[in-house]
Amino acid sequence: MKSHIPTIPTTWVLKSPITSLCLEEQIFLMLKWARIRESRSVCLANVHMIMEAYWNQSFARVLESADLVSPDGMPLVWMLRKLGIYNQNRVAGMDVFLNLCELAQQSQISVFFVGSHNAILQKIKKRLEQEFPVLKVAGMEALPFRTLADVIKTEDEELIQKINQSGAGLLFVCLGCPKQEFWISRHQGKIKAVMIGLGAVFPTYAGIYRRAPQYIRELGLEWLYRLFQEPSRLWNRYSQTIPPFVYLALKQIITKPKPFYKLNLTEYAQFLLPSHNTLFNVQSFEPKPSKIGQILIRQNLLTEESLEKALKKQSVYPQLKLGEILLEEGYLSLPELKYHLKNQRIKFGEILVNKKLLLPRKLDKLLQQQKQTNKKLGEIMLEQKLISYEQLRLVLLEQYWRRQGWWLNVKAQETKDQILVDDILAS
Repeated sequence: MKSHIPTIPTTWVLKSPITSLCLEEQIFLMLKWARIRESRSVCLANVHMIMEAYWNQSFARVLESADLVSPDGMPLVWMLRKLGIYNQNRVAGMDVFLNLCELAQQSQISVFFVGSHNAILQKIKKRLEQEFPVLKVAGMEALPFRTLADVIKTEDEELIQKINQSGAGLLFVCLGCPKQEFWISRHQGKIKAVMIGLGAVFPTYAGIYRRAPQYIRELGLEWLYRLFQEPSRLWNRYSQTIPPFVYLALKQIITKPKPFYKLNLTEYAQFLLPSHNTLFNVQSFEPKPSKIGQILIRQNLLTEESLEKALKKQSVYPQLKLGEILLEEGYLSLPELKYHLKNQRIKFGEILVNKKLLLPRKLDKLLQQQKQTNKKLGEIMLEQKLISYEQLRLVLLEQYWRRQGWWLNVKAQETKDQILVDDILAS
């Protein structure tokens, strides 16, 4: 298990921890790790993967050790929504791949491909040259067929060295589930890149298979579309995994209480705001935003030195905004900058609407009531029993983390976390 304080929201589906974040935030996390070439693992989970983990304890440990286990299949998205993550969207493998290629070429991050066959890799390369002409492909390495036992035992020292020397920040892996996840787990801490298991994305992007139309994907019927294309390979998998998943998922929904939303360490959140036994003054709690430079430092997108350099340039060219300079220097992409600027001043009501805990029209009514009183929005909602005390604490905690730049900073050290605790209790 990881030693850092995990601040990535996670919800357990059957025996697997599923990352409860939207596609955009998961993409930005991968990109941030790729910039500094951290050894990270990303699993894109569907029903097949969840059932493999349910039946196989060693594979369950692989998912538990992953940095992100993204909900690729719509059944997992629906499951998360039933468990209280109302705003969860699908983090599909093809969407992850296309978004990362686009942002990687903007950020000058190189990519490496491992797995599949040379013919497919060459087709991928040719299409990438047309759609992402500036993207740097650091290398492509087809792997010969291996049994699962071979994948678990083999370490590929020569390949590890080749990938690390290439300078790639993103490593796309195609060996099929569960081989690719075991392979990634086997190389955690050894390959200096964000390793992402993409499976069927390789042949689909190469044009071997067709991706289902958008409306079919939204209906959750992509599995059926794929079944028509590969009946001999997928029939046994679907018949063996879908029925037990439906049964176990319904059982979990019925028998377990629905959480509001959950961090990996729910207990950690208890330190960050007063307990039920303490008088929590909602009226005086006002999380203030940090400066954008400080937020980007906390997000590991800038160093103190790089920020100082950018500020010096701004003093010479005062007509330029700090964000414009940072974009020009390649410290982050425009979508990332917009995301962090939005988080810098995110409002309490905005988080509630984003999480679909409050309808926009209901928020407007509450804001009108707020104008007629001296009360905070959270205070009004408590009085009207629209939110529980625990929900209020967690939303305010998230608002504070976002405004300060600590949101999704999974490298935070205990000393910094203690400062965070002190800051909140002193507010």
